[in-house]
Amino acid sequence: MDIGIIGGGSIGLLTAAYLGRNHEVHLYVRRDMQRNHIEREGVHCDGLGESTRVRAHTIEEGVKNHNLLIIAVKQKDINPLLDMNLPSDVPYLFLQNGMGHLERIKELRNSCWLGVVEHGALRVDDTHVKHTGKGKMNLAALPLQEAGLQQMIKALHTEEFPIFFREDYEDMLASKLLINAVINPLTGIFQVKNGAVCTNNYLRSLAWRLCQEACMVLGRSVDQEWERVLSIAELTSENQSSMLKDLEDGRKTEIEAINEYLIKRSAHPLPNHQFVVDAVHAIEVRNEGRQSEK
Repeated sequence: MDIGIIGGGSIGLLTAAYLGRNHEVHLYVRRDMQRNHIEREGVHCDGLGESTRVRAHTIEEGVKNHNLLIIAVKQKDINPLLDMNLPSDVPYLFLQNGMGHLERIKELRNSCWLGVVEHGALRVDDTHVKHTGKGKMNLAALPLQEAGLQQMIKALHTEEFPIFFREDYEDMLASKLLINAVINPLTGIFQVKNGAVCTNNYLRSLAWRLCQEACMVLGRSVDQEWERVLSIAELTSENQSSMLKDLEDGRKTEIEAINEYLIKRSAHPLPNHQFVVDAVHAIEVRNEGRQSEK
């Protein structure tokens, strides 16, 4: 199968490394240097041994027609990307945290599928990704756009990179959103690994209150979701969240697509989510100041 993947971050590299073992993969990145490195070296994932050979291009060169186009950029980059002249007759698979991109996706004429990645992945450099936690990928479709999805899953699924069908895309995305809304901002603000949400009693208390507020907005069981938050934080205890990595590297985070999305969706104030939003933005502003001083 001919697959295009847009985004050379941790998820784009991880997906390219695994899918490229059985399919022709074209990886679209922003920088010429990363394109050149991937063309020369392939994509290396520590869980696979040898590098995976993929074709690399810059997004500015234009995205070609493929059997499937996987969108693996951050939430904040969705609108600028969709404003480009992307192919209009291929299915898109979106792999973003949060739910803020749904309204824009619903405007597209393409078949639009949504994915939740439950793997842990850490981008080491332009061509290397560390597979920090093996999990699975769940895929669902927008209403009336299910045609072809299950056949696509059968073609992509392998034991080493499992992919499963989910019927309810909103439930799937809300489930991941809640986890991200609790673990990501706390680990980013306090610069700790995921496990600190369980072991630090003060962080645990903040996490509980974030979970309560998120469940109120999303209509989910607080007791069940709290157990799930603790379970995932413990299972990924040595992992760094994507928000922590973004703040460490001086990048803008996805706080708007995660916690701010919940605030906008809520009919009531969410003081704990407002706190983490303000705190993360404060760190982003501080980082911008530091970069301008260099």
